[in-house]
Amino acid sequence: MLDLRTRAGDKRGMKHRDKATLYRELAKLTDASVHLDRSLGILLGQRRSPLQRAYLEGLKRGLAEGMGLADAIKQHHAGLASGLELALIEAGERSGKLGMSFNHLARYFAAMEGAQQKSRQAMIYPLILAHLAVLLPELPSLIVPQEGDHPGSRMLMGLAVLWLLIFGGLASWRWLSDRAIASPAVDSILNRLPLMGRARRHWALARFCQVSHSCLLAALNMAVTVRLAGQASQSGLMQRGAEQAAESILQGEPLGESLAEANAFEVEFVHAIATAEEVGKIDEEMARWSTSETLAAHEAVDHAAQWLPKVGYAFVVVFVAYRIISTIQGIYSGMLKQYEI
Repeated sequence: MLDLRTRAGDKRGMKHRDKATLYRELAKLTDASVHLDRSLGILLGQRRSPLQRAYLEGLKRGLAEGMGLADAIKQHHAGLASGLELALIEAGERSGKLGMSFNHLARYFAAMEGAQQKSRQAMIYPLILAHLAVLLPELPSLIVPQEGDHPGSRMLMGLAVLWLLIFGGLASWRWLSDRAIASPAVDSILNRLPLMGRARRHWALARFCQVSHSCLLAALNMAVTVRLAGQASQSGLMQRGAEQAAESILQGEPLGESLAEANAFEVEFVHAIATAEEVGKIDEEMARWSTSETLAAHEAVDHAAQWLPKVGYAFVVVFVAYRIISTIQGIYSGMLKQYEI
C-alpha cells in the first residue's frame, strides 16, 4: 500500500492554481478515452510551468517503467503530491474511474485557490492601515523636527517590527499547519481557533469523504479505505481516529461504531454513516458529505474573510490611539517642563 505521508515543505512547491489546471486537463483527456501515455505527451507538448512539467515527466517516466500512476508519483515526484492526490489517484486506478478522481482533484484545488485568494484580499486593507498606523503618527515630528529627535529612525524601526510580525506570523502558521498533519495535539489546537478553525475542520472532513467515496467505488477493503482517507485528510486528529477505526473494523466492528469510538469525527457525520451502513448506501452518503463539507468550508472561509479585516481594523485603531495619546503626552510634558522650578 502507498505511504501517503510526504514532506509538508515539498508539497507547497506547485501552486493550487497550477494543480487545478493540470488535473482539469487530465480529466478532460481521460474522459475522452485518450490513452494516459498519450495524454501526458499532449500536455508536455504545451507550455507548462517548470514544476508542472517535472510532475508530468515523472508520471511519463513511471509509466514507461511499468508502474501504475500512483506508484509513478511516489517513485519520481512524491514531494509534489499530497496524500489526497495519491489516495484519489490510487482509488481511481483501482476502480477504473481515473477521470472522476482527476475531476475531484481539479475541483478541490480550484476551491483551495479561491479560498486563498479570499484570505489574501481580506487582509489587504488591514495591512495598508497597519503601515499607515506606523507612519502617520511620526509626520508631525518630521514637519516640525525637535532637537535630538529622530522620527525617521522610529519609522524605519516601526516598519521593521511590523514586517517581522507579519512574516513571523505567516511562518509560524505554516509551521503549525505542517505539524498538525501528523500531530493530533497541534491539530486540535488549530481547530479551536476562531474563524480559521472551522474552515480547517470542514476541509479535513471533505478530504476524508472524497477519498472514502473513491475507495469505496474501487471496492477497497473498508479498513484500507478508512486508513487511506484518514491520511489524505491532512488532519492529525482525524488520521489518528481513522487508524483506530481501521483497527476496530479489522476486529469485526461496523464502520459507524468504529468511527464513533475513535472520537475524532463530528457526531452528525458518524450518525449519518451508521444509518447509511444499515441500508447499504455508504458510498452515496460519503459523496453527499464530501459536497456538503466543501460548501461548508467555502462558507467558513467567506465568514473569516468578512471578520479578519474587522479584527485587523480593531488592532490598528487601538495602536493609532495609543500613538496619538503617547504623542500628546510627549508634547505636553515638554511644555510643562518649561514651567518647572
